[in-house]
Amino acid sequence: MASGGVFTPGTDTTRPQFTDQELTATVTQAHELGLPVTAHAHALSAVEQALRVGVDGIEHCTCVTPSGARVPGDLADRLARSGVAVCATLGTDPAVVTPPEVMAMAARAGLSEAALRDGVATLHRAGVRLVAGSDAGLGPAKPHGILPETLVEYVACGIPATAALASATSVGAEVCGLALRKGRVAQGFDADVLIVDGDPASDIRVLRRPLAVYRAGHPVG
Repeated sequence: MASGGVFTPGTDTTRPQFTDQELTATVTQAHELGLPVTAHAHALSAVEQALRVGVDGIEHCTCVTPSGARVPGDLADRLARSGVAVCATLGTDPAVVTPPEVMAMAARAGLSEAALRDGVATLHRAGVRLVAGSDAGLGPAKPHGILPETLVEYVACGIPATAALASATSVGAEVCGLALRKGRVAQGFDADVLIVDGDPASDIRVLRRPLAVYRAGHPVG
């Protein structure tokens, strides 16, 4: 939790929660044990700090400041060069009306749908390694199982459908250290397959209507 959370009372989304020395100690200790570190970072200063101390991944990366949220182009370029994985946590259930109090909390943090999508577009144009994740379980508009909406929103940001699909499959597997057996349909890989009625490369929205799911070759559900 490199910065505060939007829905966490008493925390600040506009600045880091740890010193460089504290976060460096965390990263150093984890890496000595062979473990990756992902930093939850809304604040621009927390994103900068996380990049500076060498984390492996950043959740949100919304770059909140007291005057709003915007991903600077030069920061996006540095994130791309570092190879750090960014999970932008877009995706909400379009059928759920967001309560006014939730909208108010997001507004106080400088977050809007337009700002979030613009940030993801900036990250993609810079070549940042994006992975798919929705922040599911946060509230009624983000129930578990909402990941297809993440990819729909990624495409709405200007990301090609094939790249959005990769963020949830091959790139996600790489980031989780599973690239030798997950994330692709290939010989020797686990037969994890999602079957949909249509071509998601042409219309990403078909992911909302799965026909069947197989895990390691066995039907699920």
